[in-house]
Amino acid sequence: MSLEKIQELRSSLMDLDKELSLFISGEPSPEEAGQGLAELNLLKRDIALVYESFSHALSEIMGSVEMLSLPDGTTIEKKSAYDRKGWKHLELGSAVADRLVKMSIDMDTGEVTKSPKEIAEEMLAYCAPSYWRIKELNKIGLNADNFSETGELKTSIIVRKPKNT
Repeated sequence: MSLEKIQELRSSLMDLDKELSLFISGEPSPEEAGQGLAELNLLKRDIALVYESFSHALSEIMGSVEMLSLPDGTTIEKKSAYDRKGWKHLELGSAVADRLVKMSIDMDTGEVTKSPKEIAEEMLAYCAPSYWRIKELNKIGLNADNFSETGELKTSIIVRKPKNT
């Protein structure tokens, strides 16, 4: 393996970044800029493939070792988890809510020790929403900006491969 080769590639990427800045300042047509973005997207995917392949190889080399510490202080942690798809969110949410309600009942007195609000808040300990649905919040009169830090407006561009390639 050549660490120098990786460092050269990183340096080349920084050079490319400078060239692309100059290219953009020259006000290319949307088609020219789009072609550049499409090529960058392919580069990103290629790098991801190389990274995933090498990462898998390192995982094999590490064996049962879960943490690797490098001389520069970098740590590499190996974690394993099953890929889960097709979640039944409503059913799971209902099961968690039922369990939380049962857990909030004092077994000696039968008294419910938590309010519905407390149970709903506790529900967040069992799920980690990565986003809130802004339009749905608006429908019930809640402005997400009041519950989050609002940064700069970010527009995403999605590059999709043609179906025939």
